[in-house]
Amino acid sequence: MRMRWVFPLTLFLAVLTCGVAWAGKPLELHASDGVTVYGTYTRAADPGERVLLLFHQAGASHHEYDPLIASFTRQGWDTLAIDQRSGGSLFGGRNATVAKLGKSVGYLDAMPDLEAALAWAQSRRYPVIVAVGSSYSSSLVLLLAAQHPHALSAVASFSPGEYFADSNLVRRAAARLRMPVYVTTDPKEEGRVDTVLSKAHGANIVRYRPVAGVHGASTLVCARDPGGCKANLHSFLAFLQGIASSRVAH
Repeated sequence: MRMRWVFPLTLFLAVLTCGVAWAGKPLELHASDGVTVYGTYTRAADPGERVLLLFHQAGASHHEYDPLIASFTRQGWDTLAIDQRSGGSLFGGRNATVAKLGKSVGYLDAMPDLEAALAWAQSRRYPVIVAVGSSYSSSLVLLLAAQHPHALSAVASFSPGEYFADSNLVRRAAARLRMPVYVTTDPKEEGRVDTVLSKAHGANIVRYRPVAGVHGASTLVCARDPGGCKANLHSFLAFLQGIASSRVAH
């Protein structure tokens, strides 16, 4: 299939105002079970050194991250935001993977989609790969990291919980991680994070407790979390800068 360039509005405005972001390019990935996974790849002004794999929350699509792409690319991160097969139209736009599949499936069934994104990043030989999850996918990225401990440089988990049938699955995975792990959530949901981190006590865990927040990665978007977005985004970008600086130091 011939790939077409598309220009999401938020990225187009970022190019005009900042001159640092490339417009998103649509990509098709193929999961291990044959499902086509659709995503959008956006390059930083100086691409090729590090990438964020962006995974959305329930009922959503890659458009969850549209307002944040310019902030990430300004910091030198390429991004790949995908439409997992468990999702929908939350935050606008359409989930192309769900549309092609004809249905949205269970949360854990989306794991091959994350695997496909990681395989893509590895095939491009990125020195630094960070997986970012929101709500159910914030738990999936912990599983992904536990299964691929040497492939990921770090993980960011926005509002994780034991969302699957095995109510100990996520905490077991979190306990195995040794790479840097950034974890945060809506203050009202801290109990879920307590559960997920109950067996993980290493210095690699960076737990950010916001004064104000909302569920998932939306806590970084001012239109969704006007009371906390600026401080929360500042915290997350500082974490990412630390990952990038650590890689340069080594």
